[in-house]
Amino acid sequence: MQNYTLFEEYITLGQVIKELAIVNTGGQAKLFLAENEGNIFLNKTAENRRGKKLRAGDILEIPKFELFIKFVQASAEEVAAYEEDRAEEERVKALVKKMNAQVKSQKPKKATKPRFPGAK
Repeated sequence: MQNYTLFEEYITLGQVIKELAIVNTGGQAKLFLAENEGNIFLNKTAENRRGKKLRAGDILEIPKFELFIKFVQASAEEVAAYEEDRAEEERVKALVKKMNAQVKSQKPKKATKPRFPGAK
């Protein structure tokens, strides 16, 4: 059984399925859950609602993929490290956005040729 560390109060079943790379989008998650109705278990009970909130202590089973996952709450140290990583990610995104704006403003505008030469 694998542990899944929660950094927030809960995560939805659809989000977990996406994070486990079983599907790529929420729409695919909905379809996946519909196709596998009765084959996905949360705390030994069949579950197919993608919005179902999974919290620390819950156990998710997807036998088709041999997945057995226990959800655990992150420790204070893990949460602090996670928050630092998120803050750094946001800082880098803002920096890249600023740099892209500067590069875009510095590019000389290309002279456009008339679409129909000779036409006025």
